[in-house]
Amino acid sequence: MSTLALFLVTILVLVGFHELGHFLAAKLVRIGVVEFAIGFGPPLRTWKRGKTRYSLRLLPLGGYVRLAGEGWDPGEFPAEETYYGRPAWARLLVALLGPAFNLLLALVLAFAGFGLIGLPRLRVAGLVPGRPAEQALQVGDVLLAVEGRPIWSTDEVGPLVQARAPEPVRFHILREGRPLEVALTPVYALEEQRYLVGAYFLPQVTLAELEEVPPLTLLSAAGFRGGDRVVEACGRPVRSQLELLLAVEEGCREVRVQRAEGLVSLPLPEDAGRAFAQGRWRALPMVYGPIGLGRALRLAGQQVGQALFLVAAALQALVARRLPAGEAVSGPVGIAALLAEGLAAGPLVVLLLIAVISVNLALFNLLPIPALDGSRLLFALVELLTRRRVPPQVETLVHTLGFVLLLGLLILITARDLLRLFG
Repeated sequence: MSTLALFLVTILVLVGFHELGHFLAAKLVRIGVVEFAIGFGPPLRTWKRGKTRYSLRLLPLGGYVRLAGEGWDPGEFPAEETYYGRPAWARLLVALLGPAFNLLLALVLAFAGFGLIGLPRLRVAGLVPGRPAEQALQVGDVLLAVEGRPIWSTDEVGPLVQARAPEPVRFHILREGRPLEVALTPVYALEEQRYLVGAYFLPQVTLAELEEVPPLTLLSAAGFRGGDRVVEACGRPVRSQLELLLAVEEGCREVRVQRAEGLVSLPLPEDAGRAFAQGRWRALPMVYGPIGLGRALRLAGQQVGQALFLVAAALQALVARRLPAGEAVSGPVGIAALLAEGLAAGPLVVLLLIAVISVNLALFNLLPIPALDGSRLLFALVELLTRRRVPPQVETLVHTLGFVLLLGLLILITARDLLRLFG
């Protein structure tokens, strides 16, 4: 799926689900719905059921629910079934269910990701020369279990090794689709004061093979080309980008690369880490394993909870001016760029990203800004607490002005995202 298609589907799903919440709430509290539209612009197809018009429109950039009494057309509904004809608690519920549906959608997406796709397995990302793992493991091996216990996190490997050491530790791996069991005898490392097998495990493994080297970069200036495979760094074998970076951290500034014409020695620039980031390296596909529906539901709840906390903290920092608005807010271009990165990382990351965006949409809509759900909630709460209603004409004017300001803000944010992307 292309980034544009994913972006359009994401916007349609997030906004459509948000508006579905408003729609169902309005039906529940007997507020008339004049139109439920998917998309904006000229209608492609329109049909009517009861007093409500449903439409599919040309521009697939969201959708809207038009309630009776909110605009110029009250539809076929009597005054007591219009938005301002219903009590404050009913209007509050309608405003609240849009963000609530976005939170529900985030939970469903995260659960679908963990339940249907699973969690990424760890793979061997690097081997330490002279240590036991170098003789038995290969970069790219998929780690299934240690001593019979399934492994999902790097934090789980170390304690199992320490508990078994100095006896051999059984590693259950998958190599080229074949299950294997290897026994590694840990060695005691004085500098770290613990037993080690000499292997690094990560879900995403990047090989030391360059697929592309853009011109006029530090990497191209150092003599690297697309297709180069780094095989040695200062006499140390290199099988992955992680091993290459570890050699650089230890002070290595010369590598040998394999090309069609043979081995070539190349010097590394001073800022080698920045230079490596300028090239496109070959990455191994991530391998996922099933975790069960119970654990998937727990993880989904944790992910949505963490997203709620982080988004709320960012909004609080933004209001307190501890976080610049340019770092806290992204428009359509920024969201599309984020989804493009997710596509490269795999389907689970895409689903979790969309879930986080849904949480963002829910909390942003709860802000008491005119035209947003938070503002409608505030008007309803004021009426509930004071027993006095703000005149509908005044509330409508406030929301209209707020919508114009938000549209202008969206244009500014989009322009900034474009400058940041192409600048």
